[in-house]
Amino acid sequence: MKLPIFVLFATLSGAAQNIRVVRFSESDPFRMGEVTSRRIIHPGLGAKKTTLNLSVSQAGAEFAQHVHDYSDDTILVLQGEVNLRQGDSLHLFKAGECAFVPTGQIHGTITAGTGDTVMISFQNPPDLILYTGARDSKRPGAAPPKGVITPGAVKYVNFKEKQGPFTSADLGSNRATGSHFQLKKGQKFRTEVKTGGEQLLFVWRGGLRVKHGKTTYTAGERDTVFISGDAKLEVIGDAAGESEIIQVQAP
Repeated sequence: MKLPIFVLFATLSGAAQNIRVVRFSESDPFRMGEVTSRRIIHPGLGAKKTTLNLSVSQAGAEFAQHVHDYSDDTILVLQGEVNLRQGDSLHLFKAGECAFVPTGQIHGTITAGTGDTVMISFQNPPDLILYTGARDSKRPGAAPPKGVITPGAVKYVNFKEKQGPFTSADLGSNRATGSHFQLKKGQKFRTEVKTGGEQLLFVWRGGLRVKHGKTTYTAGERDTVFISGDAKLEVIGDAAGESEIIQVQAP
C-alpha cells in the first residue's frame, strides 16, 4: 500500500524532515500593481521567519508602493535595472545591487531601461498580507499606503561584489542575513542552521548540491533549498560554469 505523501515525508530521516528543494515550477503567482510575481518560500510551506519572491517586471511596469508593518524587505536586482520609488522620489539600482527597506518605509519599484528586470525579494518575518493584494495601492479605489518615508533609511548595497554576507546589523538588518556566493564546479562552503532558525539557498545560475549527513539534495536554476531547524550543511557548486547562489539566514 502506498503511503500518502505527508505520511511518507514524516517517516523519512531527520535530514529529510527539515530540508526541502522547492522547484521554481511549484511557485505561486501574486500581483501587485502592474507586476506579477511568484512566491517561492512562504508560510504555506511552513516558513515562519523568511519568504522568497521572484518578479519579472517589464519596462515601465510598477510594483505598487506599499508598506510592511512588521517586516524588513530586501530587494535584489538580478537582471536589468529598476527605480525604487518612495512617493515622488526615485532611486535607480541595477543588476548586482540590492535595497534594504526597513519596516514601515513606503516603497515600490518601477522598471527602468528597455528590457525586463528580474528581481528577488525576501521579507523577514513573512508578510502574509502582501500575497492577498490588500497592499496594492494601484488598485482602483485603494487608499495610499500608510507608512513613512525617512531620507536615508533605505540602504543600497552591491551584493555582486561580495563572496559572503552583503547585509548585516550595520544596515539595520537584524532579522536576517543575505549572502552571495559564486561557486565553480566542486567548490564548496559549509553552513549551519540553529534550532528554530531558517535558511534558504536560491540558485540564480548553475546548480548546487547540498549535503546533510548521508543525504544529498540537488537544485538547478531558479530552484531553492529551504532548511528549517537544526542542520549542518555542505553546499557544493554543481554546474560546468560558475553557479551563483543567494543565501538567506534567519536565526
